Formats: sequence, structure tokens, C-alpha cells
Amino acid sequence: MQLKRKLFLLALGLVVVTLTASLIFVKQKASSNATSSETILPVANGQTVTTLDYSDLNIKSVSDIYQTATQTKIAQKIKQLETNKTYSFDKMLVLANPYLTNTTGLYLHFSTTKATKVSYTVKSKGTSTFSQTLYNPNGTYAKNHTYQLIGLIAGQENTITITATDQTGQKETKTFTYTPNKLRGSDQNQLKVTKGTSKTKLSSGLYAVIGDKSLKTRNTYLVDNDGYIRAEIPTINYNSLRLIQANNKLYLAVDDDQLVTLNRLGQMVQSYSLKDTNFKLHHDFAVDSQGNIIALATDTKLKASEKRVEDQIIKIDGTSGKVSRLLDFKDLLGDLYKTATGIETLTNNKGYRDVIHANTIQLTKDDQVIISSRETSTIMKISNLTSQPKLDYFISDSSVWQGVGTYSNLLLNKVGNFTSQTGQHSVTYIPTETAGVYYLEMFNNNSAIMNSRTNFSWANYPNSGGATASNDYQSSYYKYLVNENTGSYQLVKKISLPYSPFISSVQTKDNNVVTNSGMTATFAEYDADGKLIQSFETTGSTKFIYRVYKYDFNNFYFAN
Repeated sequence: MQLKRKLFLLALGLVVVTLTASLIFVKQKASSNATSSETILPVANGQTVTTLDYSDLNIKSVSDIYQTATQTKIAQKIKQLETNKTYSFDKMLVLANPYLTNTTGLYLHFSTTKATKVSYTVKSKGTSTFSQTLYNPNGTYAKNHTYQLIGLIAGQENTITITATDQTGQKETKTFTYTPNKLRGSDQNQLKVTKGTSKTKLSSGLYAVIGDKSLKTRNTYLVDNDGYIRAEIPTINYNSLRLIQANNKLYLAVDDDQLVTLNRLGQMVQSYSLKDTNFKLHHDFAVDSQGNIIALATDTKLKASEKRVEDQIIKIDGTSGKVSRLLDFKDLLGDLYKTATGIETLTNNKGYRDVIHANTIQLTKDDQVIISSRETSTIMKISNLTSQPKLDYFISDSSVWQGVGTYSNLLLNKVGNFTSQTGQHSVTYIPTETAGVYYLEMFNNNSAIMNSRTNFSWANYPNSGGATASNDYQSSYYKYLVNENTGSYQLVKKISLPYSPFISSVQTKDNNVVTNSGMTATFAEYDADGKLIQSFETTGSTKFIYRVYKYDFNNFYFAN
């Protein structure tokens, strides 16, 4: 009997152990399943900030966020909260990142008895203070208030003070604390900051750091002048290309087959999908006066059949989302395609023909564009884009087009003794008050790379570098004055920059120059004389920075 009892107890113990192990496994499995969304969905903490219930939405990845059905259901949840209760300044509705498009963002909703303007301050231990006045489309002073707060530090307790000021100057404040999720990306909350020799003040705004599409987790950061990441916008499987604020919306890419628009509250209001087309986005896009998106693209059918890439311009109808081809560069530059038969060997387009490699598009009018072609080190002006595209002229060294059809006839005359741009990126059109006269600024990579024509002579490009980032070479900020009336261009400004053979960007902001030497994972701001004010370096696994542009977000997130 004692033996049977011992055997029974032993068997019972084994059952208990097995059941316990099974329960632990189930918990671990559930925890594992939750892990995929835990850095996407916000957490609630403190007495003021709450979160929505997303359990019925099955959100497991970033791609689930950027679905129209998901965003509609989230908006309905928020609407129900706002309808069921009246929120005052003292007892406002505060939601943590409800639309899931800014991991550190907060959503505020309340009413005031008097018309007020609203400002806020964010403080977090060991960081600089972030303060802004919020934009209200109802007017500078209004009684109804709905906002998104930008500026919280990830993974740390933030003290947020909201101030409502009426038209007599009387103020009312509310203070609460909140700790957002840690950053999805691998960077620390503050980038490495290095001061330069210039005493000039940094320009206003937030740097949009458009990152490394090779990373497993992709985001666009909004970074302040002290290097602190003040917002994190998740993207799916690409980078956001650039941010365009137009039509009370923010346009950005979230995948190579999806562009979206966000409103000032963080809600995705429209999704433009290329999934059912034979196009993939690359490098850049613009928005015309009608709200249509004009984008650079690769035709996947031509990639398969003709092994060529990155040589298309498409239009995405801003209302219907319909996608149509505007230009195939082979139709416009047939003689070049007959000559440039080499195969790409260096980038992710290895094994394909990359004859043009268009990397920037700028609209001068709705049917006129300026295109930067990296592969040909040429800037092209094209007119009649939406009907019968026509090459107007080229800006490049004459050697590029020597002996290639009759394209040399399209070259503008270079005025002055300088080396024309090489492998340039981020070409930006700046109009003047004189018709036919404008400026172009660009990141002149100074990279002598042309796989499509391996026998091309780089003799006219002294001191140009190769495909590897090196301190032996320099890139530059270039600014041209282009005069269509005289058919000429001249270099009017140059700033020496760290060498980056690929990617990169420049931008004039408040008379300073924002630069991004992308392959070095650094960006910087220089004064008007080309002296360094401050540089920034990423701290995580980011190997390169695609683009950096600086935005004020006035009349969107913030008031003027």
C-alpha cells in the first residue's frame, strides 16, 4: 500500500509539473505573440493618460497600422469617447498615441469656457525643455481644442504642462506626467552632438531624420536642436523619402508601394497603394497644385523583362488614387540606352541596368519638372510632363554627353571655372522674381561612379571619389544660379562636406544650410559662410541616413 501511495504521489507530482510547465509555455507563447505588437501599441501610466482598447483590431505589425479600416475604427473609438463625455481643461481627454503613428505622441481633447490659445512644455530628467504653441484650425483663440503633442522623450517620465491663455492674458495650467514606450529603433534618446566653430544660432524646427531602409525596424525621427528625438514615426519596409506638408496634411511614404497622408492629430486620412500596379516607389516624390502625387518609380515588369530600374515617373491621383505612367526615360533618351549597356554592380540594384537612376524630382510647374540623374551626373529640365514630355536642357559636364546621340545640344553653358556636379542628390529648385532665373542647391557627392558606361573617362572630374566613404575625398554643398534666358549656369556657393558616395541631402533653412552626409550617418548645420554650427551623429545600428530635412510644422502641429 505504501508503495502504491508513493507511486500515486509521484505520478501526481509529474502531472502537476507537466501542467505547470504547460501553463508557463502558454504564458510564454502568449507573451511571444504580444511581443510583435508591444512596441507598436502604447501603454497607459499615470492618472491622466489613457489608451484605447485595440484588442478587436488585431494589430501585430506596422503594416496593420497603415490600413484604412484600422484607422477608421480607431477614429470611431475616439469619437465615441468624445461623444459620451464632456471634457474640460481641468479634466481633459489625453490618449497615448491613439493612431499609432507617433510612438511618443499624445492626443488632447477638451473645451474651454473662454476662447484661449494653448501652449505646452515638456520636461524630462537630463534633457532640455521642449515648448511649443499649438495650432488650432478654429482660430488662434478658440473654445474647442483637439491636438497632438510632439516632443516627449521615449522610455522616460515626462512632465507635461499645458497652458491655456485667454485674450486678456489670463492663464490656466494643468500638469501631468507620462512615460511613453521606449524607441522602436536602436538609437538612444539623444544623438551625439558636436559643436562647431560658428556662433550662429541654429535654424528653427525639427530635423526629420529619414533613415536606413536596411534596418529591421524602420522609423522617421523628428529631432530637436539639442539632438533629442521628439517623435518617432514608424514605417513598414522602406523610408519616408521626404515629408511634404500640403493641403493640411503630411505626405510621406511608409513602404515602397504605399504613400499616406496624416492629419495634424496623427490620423492616416488617405492611403495611396501601388500594390495592384507594376510600380515601386524609389527616392522621391512631389505634390502638385491639385494634390496629385508625382513620384519616381521602378516598373517591375520592365525590371523583369528588360532588367532596368529607377527610370520611371508616375502620377498618383490625389482623389482616386489611380496610378498612371507619365514618363519612361527610355522613350525620351533612346540613344543613351543604346550606349549605356553596363550592369549595376555596387548597390541593391546589382545585376540590373540603372541607366538614369533618377533620385530627385522637383516641380517648377504642374507639368514641368527638374530631375536629378545620379548615374549621368546630370540635372534635367523636362516640360509637358503630363502630355508629351520634352527635354528642355541638361546641366552637367559636357563630357557626359559627348558622342551620345545629339544630347550635347541640350547642355547649358557653364560660366566660371569649377567642376560640375558628380553623382548629386537632393537637388532643390529655388525660384526668383525674375522669369527664367532660379537657383538650384544640391548635395554634390563628388562620386565618380557610372556602371552603365564603364569606359567613361572621369578626366574632367579631378579629386572625385569612389564607392566607399573615405576621408581622402570631399563632397560639397553646391548652389547654382541658372539663367534660362542666357542658357547658362554658374556656381555661386560651395561648402565642403564629409564625403558620401551615395544618398545624402542639403537644405537652406533660415539662411543656414542643413546637410546630411548620408554614408557617414551624420548630419549638420552650417552658417551662411560655410562654418559648422553643430553636427549630429546617430547612436544605434543605423549605417546611413537617407535624407535629413528640417521642418517648422507651422499651421500643422504648431502655431506660427
